[in-house]
Amino acid sequence: MITLHADERVLCAVHRHWIVVAQKMTMVVFLLLGALIFFLLLPSFSIGPSLLPFIFYLFLIYLLIVLLVAFVLWMDYYLDVWIVTTERVIDVEQIGMFRREASEFPLSNIQDVTVEIPGFIATLLHYGTIRIQTAGNQSFVAHEIPDVDRVKNIILEEARKHRTLK
Repeated sequence: MITLHADERVLCAVHRHWIVVAQKMTMVVFLLLGALIFFLLLPSFSIGPSLLPFIFYLFLIYLLIVLLVAFVLWMDYYLDVWIVTTERVIDVEQIGMFRREASEFPLSNIQDVTVEIPGFIATLLHYGTIRIQTAGNQSFVAHEIPDVDRVKNIILEEARKHRTLK
């Protein structure tokens, strides 16, 4: 859990764009459709009645594995977040099911903010990559962020405010 400092406000919290998880979930849908087609075509195969419970068991194991993959993809999408506050940027990255990395840096250390929009679909749907260079020559990157220009402007405006306060 992230604790905010006194007088610190959350300006925006962004996840990856929905199209990213949709692209990954299409693989899951195809795997489920393939299993459904196999299950519907199963009676047309000449399989002895003694093998049907075993095949049904394998089918259920396959479905559980595919649904577990879908759950991990969704969890990775939902729990990866960039939080921009009035004092810092917090990057929370979920790695697998049980590992999470959280890093943060103060807005006063920001040297450069670069936005990259990687192609036609990204331009059409307004998502891209934000790369922030800090004073310690460390780079923070957020991929597939929606409305990337708005997030960049929020970060730069708050960083400007911190520089004028010093």
